[in-house]
Amino acid sequence: MQASIVISYYKNLSTLEIILRALNAQTAKNCFEVIVSEDDNAPATVELLHSLKPIIQFPLIHIAQTDLGFRKCISLNRSIEAANSDFLIFIDGDCIPHKKLVASYIERKKPKTVFYGRRVMLSESISTKILLSKKLSLLHLFNLIKSKCKRIEEGIYFPLANKLIQNKKENILLGCNMGINKADLLAINGFDEDYLFPGGGEDSDIEWRLKKIEGIKFVSMKFMAIVYHLYHPERFDSVQQKKSTDFMNKKIISGNFFCKNGLTKINS
Repeated sequence: MQASIVISYYKNLSTLEIILRALNAQTAKNCFEVIVSEDDNAPATVELLHSLKPIIQFPLIHIAQTDLGFRKCISLNRSIEAANSDFLIFIDGDCIPHKKLVASYIERKKPKTVFYGRRVMLSESISTKILLSKKLSLLHLFNLIKSKCKRIEEGIYFPLANKLIQNKKENILLGCNMGINKADLLAINGFDEDYLFPGGGEDSDIEWRLKKIEGIKFVSMKFMAIVYHLYHPERFDSVQQKKSTDFMNKKIISGNFFCKNGLTKINS
């Protein structure tokens, strides 16, 4: 098992189905498993996974928990524990992976290296067409341009160009498209389960903590690892975002990169 794909998921069956179909169409075969990391325990999710089982070509693990509010980090930590690979690829439950996403990560993976990608922002019109038709073929460059999608440059697959941008520094690790060695996640005690509210801090939090690992490197997957973000209304506002950022900043000031409330619970 060369990779475990972790899908952070919450209450959107149509998007989950198209993501699983896209993972089924990966050029990489028989080398990865998929973990649906559900911050809920919806019977409809189980029904969907059961209905897709006859066509799915990869091992599928479903992590579920009672919906008690935003507990994404708890679910992600349970997914890390369940993963059978030493390398995890994280995508969000609203992002469709390019057919070469898994192969691109597997090709580049190496110890003490965090890989990060970005996302194409699909317009409402093309998102609706994809979800209704379930046609991944709609995700080609001409359609992206015609449908007035944003960040279209993030959808260009051109591995040779990846080498040209490695010195460009990115500021934020996005949970929708990243690859991390399990050993490095264990070194920071996984995701911080103190984040019980949305706002993006739960993703950015692991970035500053991973950077505290001696010898760690961050490598861009631009032009290689591509995901397409399906349109939806914003799920948190600027107030929630500020709350999350302020909370994270307090964590950074504390300097405790091995979080106390992670994979291992530390009493103090």
